[in-house]
Amino acid sequence: MDVRRSRLTVLLERRDDFGLALLLIIATVVVISLGQGRLGQVISVALSGFTLLFVLHTSGARRRPFRAAVVIVAVAVVGAAVALIVGVEYGAAAASLIGLLLAFVAPLVILRRILKSPVITVRLVLGALAIYLLLGLAYAYLYPVIGFVTNEPFFVQTTSPEDIDFVYFSYVTLTTVGYGDFTAATSTGRMIAVSEALTGQLYLVSAVALLVGNIGRTIVRGGPATGIEIEPLTEAEADEEDSRAVG
Repeated sequence: MDVRRSRLTVLLERRDDFGLALLLIIATVVVISLGQGRLGQVISVALSGFTLLFVLHTSGARRRPFRAAVVIVAVAVVGAAVALIVGVEYGAAAASLIGLLLAFVAPLVILRRILKSPVITVRLVLGALAIYLLLGLAYAYLYPVIGFVTNEPFFVQTTSPEDIDFVYFSYVTLTTVGYGDFTAATSTGRMIAVSEALTGQLYLVSAVALLVGNIGRTIVRGGPATGIEIEPLTEAEADEEDSRAVG
């Protein structure tokens, strides 16, 4: 039992563990989409909060923002749990708050970690993919806000969409699949959807492709043209990086 706990502790304390962060984000998106009722909202708050804190920790977030996030998550989880017991409608607001923090704060922290890293590794590529998933989640929160601001239904097909409808539409748009079963009703909604599609495609073919094509190379800041120059790792540095990844 102690061995399992120590392994779990080591796993949670590792830096740049964006593979686990990616899995947590996927699970969070699913729970946010399907979490119905007060119990589902409590689970959504707990998982979203844990994912947020893990991303901040593994990305090397500063102590003050991390402590502030811990307090916010703790208050949200306790509030949602109390609301479940008492029967008060609070869980949805708490889930939305933590979800918003995860969708808009976590990508910035991961991006900061990627930009500061001296070596391009597979873990950083996974971090870039985590940002891609969080972009879809951010737009999923943005679409209902557009409907609220314009005071018009966001979708042509329904006037009472659920959370899963916005999440589904967001990721279908981000990946440019375009099934057409849900379409934006207003010009503002259509333009925001276009911006998501363009952002998703440009991000994959530029940022992610650049990282994938330069795995194992060091980043030398202060290059003559762009300020950033990429150099290949020496054999000793490559061996050291491989040992770190395995550990």
